[in-house]
Amino acid sequence: MLRIAVPGLMALTLLGCVQRPALVIETSTGDVVRLESWTASLSSPSGLTGTATLAPGATHRETLATIAITGAQPRAVHAWYAHLGTCGRDLGILVGPQAYASLVADDQGNAHSSVTLPFTVPTNGSYFVSVRASGSEGSGVIACGNLNKVNAVGGPAIAEARSP
Repeated sequence: MLRIAVPGLMALTLLGCVQRPALVIETSTGDVVRLESWTASLSSPSGLTGTATLAPGATHRETLATIAITGAQPRAVHAWYAHLGTCGRDLGILVGPQAYASLVADDQGNAHSSVTLPFTVPTNGSYFVSVRASGSEGSGVIACGNLNKVNAVGGPAIAEARSP
């Protein structure tokens, strides 16, 4: 019995150490690029703070966008978006406003949301996250943060994503 149990235990131990491999893409130029996360610290004159991330999704064709804020008015609803550009230089909402679930603050003024966006996480460029005064896209920006790569390494912009 011990002869069977030891190899089985070793196999389970090894399986527990296996991690999901990093997602990579091959660009149209043939470069292989590792997909990395982006993060932003959000700040506002009103005291609202938070963090936002863009990270590789379940496949190389998805991006997981998440946000968490503190200091909002209790039970307030806020729209939020990831944009192309930088705070103060908005070049457009990534995918469009319909892709984002609103932030709904709890009784302590904390809120979080996450959405899966239908594109490969960027490998290059300038991006930011904004939080709006209400649940409407047209309401003013009350908090903003520029996204930066978590593990900044050089690489080409995505031209064409292919399976590894």
